[in-house]
Amino acid sequence: MNIYHVLALVFPYSAGFKGVRVLNTLYALELGAGPLAIGALLAMYAVFPLVLAVYSGKVCDRYGVRVPMLAGMACVVTGMLLPYAWPSLPALFVSAAVIGAGFIFVQVPTQSLTGSLGKGGERTRNFNLYAIVIAVADFVGPVLAGFLIDYAGYARTYLVLSAFGAVSVTGAVWLFRRIPRTPPRKGERKDDRMTDLLRDRNLRRVFIASATVMTGLDLFQLYLPLYGHSIKLPASAIGMVMGAFAAAAFVVRVLTPWLARRFGEERTLIGALFVAAATFVLIPLFSNAYMLGLVCFALGLSLGVGQPLGVLLTYNASPTGRAGEALGTRIAINNVIHIVMPVGFGAVGSLVGLPLIFWVASILLASGGYAARARETA
Repeated sequence: MNIYHVLALVFPYSAGFKGVRVLNTLYALELGAGPLAIGALLAMYAVFPLVLAVYSGKVCDRYGVRVPMLAGMACVVTGMLLPYAWPSLPALFVSAAVIGAGFIFVQVPTQSLTGSLGKGGERTRNFNLYAIVIAVADFVGPVLAGFLIDYAGYARTYLVLSAFGAVSVTGAVWLFRRIPRTPPRKGERKDDRMTDLLRDRNLRRVFIASATVMTGLDLFQLYLPLYGHSIKLPASAIGMVMGAFAAAAFVVRVLTPWLARRFGEERTLIGALFVAAATFVLIPLFSNAYMLGLVCFALGLSLGVGQPLGVLLTYNASPTGRAGEALGTRIAINNVIHIVMPVGFGAVGSLVGLPLIFWVASILLASGGYAARARETA
């Protein structure tokens, strides 16, 4: 097993997953959902990851990643197919919950597996390759979803995107015996607690910065489609604008090793938050798809560097034998953001309108960057 096997499994699944997130949002709007309902829909993706993230990490640490990863991919494909079989707004909520449950048993195992395939510089390289492939999938999924919606309709788009996930399931079955087993841990370690990880100063600093990145990503994924819909952009144009964000994430992840060497991993991560805060201010100032694409490309350059550095720093700072649990804790914290931000900002958006939301998001990102920086220099 090598990193390229992992990437081959992750790419089709991630492209389908990201495409369905955009598809669900636009389909919900087509069915008459408002900002509050859209926020609740996106929050449904985070319910099971919040509850199961730490547990999934412990499972990976103790029993290995093979079975959780395969089962998670199969669960995600099932969730993708639900709106095709049951085309209604309630089905979108059920789909989001099922996809979220499967997602956490894919995300933690694949990140843990990636970290285990090398040490030092090789590990950094592996995580960077992983992040680049995710960025490509982030571009392909939304763009493909947008064009398929315009030319094939919503139902057939669900069918096509679920086929991407089915490719990953097939690949995981084929590579099942090659995925390395995790050596069994000695004893149960009943004294291990998640609070121990939260008390670790280095991990806590990474968790703060990572959660702030997730805040920006969630608000972008929620409000950019809503904003595009409000200014009468077609689905294909919205997909292209979101694709520009993903393309920028790809570009910056290619540059991540250089940025980390030049400025340091933590400083690069925190600096990206301040750049993202400045970029969020610009979004509601434009209604032209091309200008929005440029602004979102700039936003992708800043937020795109946050995810790979957050994962790498978490893995490197994790205690011996608890890498999966630390990654799961990071995801659990991020999923608090996934739930609170869409629902809370969905309610606020219904009251104050979309432009103000982007400016409030800018303030939150700057505040999170300052809080992480304050802890870094403390």
